[in-house]
Amino acid sequence: MKDDPRTKDLPASLLRALLAVVDTRNFSRAARELGTTQPAVSLQIRRLEKLVGATLLERTTRSVEPTETALRLLPIARELLRLQTIVLTRMDAPALSGEVRLGADESVALGLGLIETVRDFAHAWPQVELQLRIDDSEALHEGFAQGGFDLLLEHADAATGGATVVSRERLLWYGRAMPATENAPWPVIAPPRGGALRRRSDAALAGSTARHRVVFEAPSLAMCIEAARRGLGIVALPADVGRAHALDRSPARGLPALGATTVLLRQRADIGEAAVALRNALRQASAVRRTRGRPRGPDR
Repeated sequence: MKDDPRTKDLPASLLRALLAVVDTRNFSRAARELGTTQPAVSLQIRRLEKLVGATLLERTTRSVEPTETALRLLPIARELLRLQTIVLTRMDAPALSGEVRLGADESVALGLGLIETVRDFAHAWPQVELQLRIDDSEALHEGFAQGGFDLLLEHADAATGGATVVSRERLLWYGRAMPATENAPWPVIAPPRGGALRRRSDAALAGSTARHRVVFEAPSLAMCIEAARRGLGIVALPADVGRAHALDRSPARGLPALGATTVLLRQRADIGEAAVALRNALRQASAVRRTRGRPRGPDR
């Protein structure tokens, strides 16, 4: 007789083990992230597979890949752990209220998990009036200078003006487009004007001897990402943005390395407790993501 699924529990530790292995594609890295050993993680995965009655991971010579069953389980596992975090956060901390105004540039929102972090914070603290505005760098700086934001997140080349570094990410070329012929130029997608990504991309290409031409530009980085996904050209992106959108790394033969970019956090001097709590949640979320899925290979 088949077991009644209503009598089974899925321990959070087993779900965390699965997510860690899938996110890192490696049992050893997952063990380091979880603060345990590789055999312990392997045992947790076997226990979870027994509970769900299916194989969840397929090992290859180079990596570990989730099965179709695992792919169906992953979003459920993430949601269960997210809800658990919200419950524990609210039980452990005093109630928060007040207003928090957060500004961020689009490249941060697309790669840092910003939307998810803000969503979880809003669910955990429904009494906080939280406002998130995504805009270009010039508008964000103007709003911050006028007191329109408590916190500001942006990509920049280096820390300036009292800002603190949240993370650093390699800038890489993404997209599956290739030159039409051996001597044809690389088709390049230009990021939105006025931002750090556009400045870095333009500066790198200006000093390059490789043939290239801009085939697409748009006021939205999301549109540039979609153009790269559909094979129109290649685009310079922070590695976390490329990973978040499952873009192919470009071989970018002959094109210059792009170095790294920095995510900066600015805050007003007189922020309240709710803004401090959101600031800490953003830092924590970034620290977790830095341990996962780091790109390998040359910086191109």
